[in-house]
Amino acid sequence: MFKLLESIRGFGSQMAFRVLDGENSKDVSYEQYYSELEQCAYNLQNIVGELKGKRIGIYCSSNYEYTVMLMAMIFGRAVTVPLNFRESVDNITYQIDNADLDYLVIDNDNLSGDSIAVKTISKADLFEKNGGRIELADFSDDEKDQTALMIYTSGTTGKSKGVVLTAGNLFEEKKNMYDDHAPFDTYEGLRIYTNFPFYHIGGINGIICHFEYGCTTYMSVNPGNVINDLEHETIDSAVVIPATLNLWKKSVVRGHMERLGGLRLIVSAGAPPDLSTVDLFMEHGIGYGQYYGMSETSGNITLNFDCKDHLKSVGKPDPNVEVMIIDDEICVKGSSVMKEYYKNPEETESTVIDGILHTGDLGRIDNDGYVYITGRKKNLIILSGGENVSPEELERELYKCQFIYECKVFAENDRICTTVYTDAEHTEEVANYIAELNTKLPIFKRIYKKNIQTEPLEKTSTGKIKR
Repeated sequence: MFKLLESIRGFGSQMAFRVLDGENSKDVSYEQYYSELEQCAYNLQNIVGELKGKRIGIYCSSNYEYTVMLMAMIFGRAVTVPLNFRESVDNITYQIDNADLDYLVIDNDNLSGDSIAVKTISKADLFEKNGGRIELADFSDDEKDQTALMIYTSGTTGKSKGVVLTAGNLFEEKKNMYDDHAPFDTYEGLRIYTNFPFYHIGGINGIICHFEYGCTTYMSVNPGNVINDLEHETIDSAVVIPATLNLWKKSVVRGHMERLGGLRLIVSAGAPPDLSTVDLFMEHGIGYGQYYGMSETSGNITLNFDCKDHLKSVGKPDPNVEVMIIDDEICVKGSSVMKEYYKNPEETESTVIDGILHTGDLGRIDNDGYVYITGRKKNLIILSGGENVSPEELERELYKCQFIYECKVFAENDRICTTVYTDAEHTEEVANYIAELNTKLPIFKRIYKKNIQTEPLEKTSTGKIKR
């Protein structure tokens, strides 16, 4: 088991965080961070009693304090359940009930009163400076099967599922940050900006990784300041949600490279990048990398920092996992594979078979070991005539139209349909493109109904279009 707390203590006075808030920006050393962890755990224990085994949710804005609470709970041996505060109240209420929470930490009153049947704790109470601290300890090898974290899937379709992750899933192996193609010789002291939310496995995986290697995590207090917070900062890398790539793309096009903080590498995950955006960054001397992973695998399945030659690939397998293709599906084996879906044995048994996790993504591995995603197995449309239609295949064809900015393909009444986002002045061009495309498609793949709208499609918290 990797000793994360020992790692945090070992970096001492080195900077763990730089929290960007204009004139109120602050730096936090590793030793200061560790002190806050013990203080937060102490305050929490005073409220709930013995932490071990308590099921505690976090329903708060994703920020620096969130990381403190998260780590204090995990290393206090609570079952920690981070919840997406951007989700609807109905979905959050379902997740709270499904998770069997004992307590819920909140930083607002959106869920107070009779809307939920769980005791709430104010986040402010966990950061009272009263001098109290409790000693936290790293997980031992004997504790590797102990449940540490439960994350709810983003839910592009249907009800979200609680992914149960153990201490071993999170800490048995030291995480891999980059590969040999990244432009860095050493990781310690690396300055990395991130806006991945800490209720998402990408954000959690990232912060653990930064602690393991002694990096400095840069983050914005106000997420809306992502295009100007770095103007007077110097960073090395950025790990950001796909939507940020589009904002930074505009800055590059308009000649405002200074807004990117001089970074040398941009990394994204959560949704496929726009390849023209990636090309633009690389043309301006900024490397690009991407991670492919799932909550069910505690993070990374593959990583790719050789986008110059393998731009359309999600990369090679992370050294800590084994990736294989079974019946055209990407499958994963390793210590990071989840324990189960909480209270959902049917889904667990159909997803983890003989210790191998079936991702639901269709893919292939080329002769150089690079993994390519070709579609989504669970998204396959099966028509009454027995034909299988991959929505992703048709979406790739739709995206060839320069005026189609977002789209999704689905079935309705046994016919293929699409919803498309474009500008008002280009609706006619889009309609004509779809009509022309239909002449080239087999009858069963033709798009019989098109919804053309001038607003972006609804998305999950990580930028995936909801189906």
